[in-house]
Amino acid sequence: MSDTVPRVSVLMTVYNAAPWLREAIDSIVSQTYSDWELIAIENGSSDASPEILASYNDRRIRVIPASENMGRTPALRYAFELGRGEYTAVLDADDIAEPTRIAKQVAFLDANTDVSLVGTWARRIDGDGREVGLWAPPTDPALLQDAFGFENPIVHSAAMYRAAMAREVGGYPLEFPYAQDSALWLRLATSSRIGMIGEYLSCHRTLPTGMTRSKDARVIVSRDSLALLEYAAEHIKLSQSARRRNCEERTIAECRYAIALLNTKGARAGLSVLFRAFVSNPRGLIWNRVSRAALFG
Repeated sequence: MSDTVPRVSVLMTVYNAAPWLREAIDSIVSQTYSDWELIAIENGSSDASPEILASYNDRRIRVIPASENMGRTPALRYAFELGRGEYTAVLDADDIAEPTRIAKQVAFLDANTDVSLVGTWARRIDGDGREVGLWAPPTDPALLQDAFGFENPIVHSAAMYRAAMAREVGGYPLEFPYAQDSALWLRLATSSRIGMIGEYLSCHRTLPTGMTRSKDARVIVSRDSLALLEYAAEHIKLSQSARRRNCEERTIAECRYAIALLNTKGARAGLSVLFRAFVSNPRGLIWNRVSRAALFG
């Protein structure tokens, strides 16, 4: 470990990421900005991930082994607590940072002292590294804030934020096992400005496997999604159009949560959520973008 305090702490949680891990780490090592530390939590992998991590001889890379998988959010919180940098960046173990990503985000935060969090545009890639889509949220501050009302505009692996401000709002919330990044972004957005660099400085890998495949996981995902939309409606200053879209997305999220509960917890749990959705927004429950798409294609 370096004796000097780095300017940027890069967080990475690693769990069975061997096929893509070396490419992810190499993309940090190859950054044009060199004043960083990489905190890699080896989260109980059963593949070659520990060996790949051990193969690096770079004092800036700090590998923290876990005897068993502690879960995504606790691992992120652990990595965040160990970070020493003024700024915290994130790179998932299967994603890629473009060479100038850290330099440009540091420059942005240095120049905009009222911004707590800055994202970048991102390329979506598949398991083989082929581009399958682009993610380009608004760079206009007002439109970006509105986006928080109905989606997460900042890809986790494209984020850099001020560590002190993240600590002030509690860091990654433990109550969000799936959407811990979105929950932290929303808390930062309630008290400070959020920025977006309109350049593709990150590659986010979209894989067919993941949490959302099991029935229990779908409950967690849908519950987190609904809670975030409700938080945004209550705490984020949204335009009238963004508030309308938030209302629609909340209704859809309630339906998805209800269906997930019906498939796992039984009729009573699922129907109670559907009833709440009907009472709060009966028209939206019947006439939303999902139902319109089903009816009209």
